[in-house]
Amino acid sequence: MRDVRGTLLQVTALLAAGTIIAGCGAKSHENEPRPPIPAVVTVTVGADEIDVSPAAAGEPGERGPYLNQNRNAPQNQSDRRAPLVVNIAVANLTREDTELTIEGPVGRVEKLVAAGSAAFNMALPTGVYRLSSPASTDTTRLTVGRSRISSGGDVLIP
Repeated sequence: MRDVRGTLLQVTALLAAGTIIAGCGAKSHENEPRPPIPAVVTVTVGADEIDVSPAAAGEPGERGPYLNQNRNAPQNQSDRRAPLVVNIAVANLTREDTELTIEGPVGRVEKLVAAGSAAFNMALPTGVYRLSSPASTDTTRLTVGRSRISSGGDVLIP
């Protein structure tokens, strides 16, 4: 019985050592860039005007809130070809149900209730987008630039 235990212990130790050695490889894995920080854009639809703020997202030099000691630190860029995720918050200031139409490299139509609000996300490639609504006599534009600030240095961002 003692010989069986000793043999079993030796086999287990050899298997464990083999597993550890097989797991240690010389391969290096390139770090994938972290996704860009989503931009936040607000849109108000009124009878006489449509307002978008800010009028540009993904522009060079655009910064989020930073602590004072990081104010002049360089910003890491993520993949510039990746579409910029834009969180869009819309307020319909008219008294009728309507829709917001976004036209550009990609488009979308979002329904809006009278005197209500909506929020949605869009992945927008670089380009100029036209925003319009049947309830308004105005149109406006949103410019999406090539800057894609990486979320690599931010806490609690994927």
